[in-house]
Order: sequence, then structure tokens, then C-alpha cells
Amino acid sequence: MSLSTLAMPCIAYPTNPSLPPEVSALQARLAAKTKEPQGAMATELMQNAASELLDTLFTELFNALVAANENEHSYRSGRAMVREINEKLTHYLGWASSFFSNDRIRPAVEHYAGMMHELSTADGAQPFIAFTCPPALAARVEALLPDLQAAQASSPHEAIEVLIEVIDVAMKELLITPKKLMKFNFVVDKTLSGVISLMQTAAYRSLRKIADHLPAEHQPILAAHMQRLVRTQAMASAA
Repeated sequence: MSLSTLAMPCIAYPTNPSLPPEVSALQARLAAKTKEPQGAMATELMQNAASELLDTLFTELFNALVAANENEHSYRSGRAMVREINEKLTHYLGWASSFFSNDRIRPAVEHYAGMMHELSTADGAQPFIAFTCPPALAARVEALLPDLQAAQASSPHEAIEVLIEVIDVAMKELLITPKKLMKFNFVVDKTLSGVISLMQTAAYRSLRKIADHLPAEHQPILAAHMQRLVRTQAMASAA
């Protein structure tokens, strides 16, 4: 599906070229009611998608900030925290895989497939994961960008809080909704919900910590990160 067919505003980011065809193939096998267990493949795809999500939302920002000032402790500790979160999430998705029957994973795989899009670029069609962004949230991102890009925002705290709201939307689409669609029993659902909640708390604490140490000259890095995630019609027209 072309990204142009998705209503703006949206949250979108490039994905590994292998992910869309693998999700599509898995979706087709499940739709055909294959008797062969597909849980192992679904687990691998979900682990890869979750890892890619964390890298996109957090690691890319922390990497850019560390490159700008490798001596800032909050930048380095934030990056280390995200690495730890990624490892734990991968572990618990693997733990839950024993409950991944074909019937259970089918609606989650369909949900993932619905987020696969393509964007035409100078280098050809680029696969993206994309989903709708609340218009009010996208408008707040647009309003913050000019001052951040000019390194003239009075404080980065508001931008960090808006970024956290953007990340909340992404977490819901890539982690929380698929979990709900799989309708686990109480114990599994509670365990995964707890892991996701702890992950969000730790990651958001790291983001808020960098807001206390982000100098004006690093505000454009934050702006670029937000602009890569959120796409609006105005941004598309200006590109």
C-alpha cells in the first residue's frame, strides 16, 4: 500500500525491506488456515518489529545526541537504558511465544499487515510502517518545530512531553493493540502489560532527564527526530 493513500497526519518510519513480504506471507498462510504452527515465525517478526520500533523511537535520538556531545551522561545513560529495555522485551516476547497458536496470532498479524506501506523516494520505493496520528498531536509537533530548528525554544521540556505522546501512539499500535488482539489468559496478559508499562516508564524517564541537560544548540537534533516520525500534509508539501 502506498503511503500516499494513508490519510495525513500519520506517524511513519522506514522498516527493514524484508519485514513487509514476511508479514504478508505469514498473513496468507494463516488466512489459508494452515495446520502448520506459525508461532515461531510470528514471534521472530514481532521481536524484530519491536526492536526496530525502539531503535526508531529512542536509539536514533540518543545516538545523535551522543554524537553531538559524548560526554553528556544523560545521553549515554539513556542509550544504555534503551538497549536494556530492548533485550527484556525480546525476552518476554519469546517467553509468550508458547501461547502463539495460529488462531491467536491471526488478528495480530493482520493488524501488522495493515501498517505496511511504501513511500516513493529518489532511490525507489521504500517500505514504511505507518499509522494515523491524532491531528491535534500532529499540530502541536508542527507548532514546536520552528523554534526547535532555530535553537530558540525557551525550554525543551514541552517538546519532550509531546514526543512522549507521539511515542505512546506508536507503542499502542505496535505493542499494546497486537497484545490485546491475541487475547491471552490473565497471567500472560498481565505479565506482558507489566513489561510494557515498566519499559515505557524507564524510557520516558530517560527522555525527561535529557530535557534537563539539552542545550539550545542540540534542539535541532530533537526537531529532526520529531520531524522524521510525524508526517503532515504541510510537511509533505514543503518537502
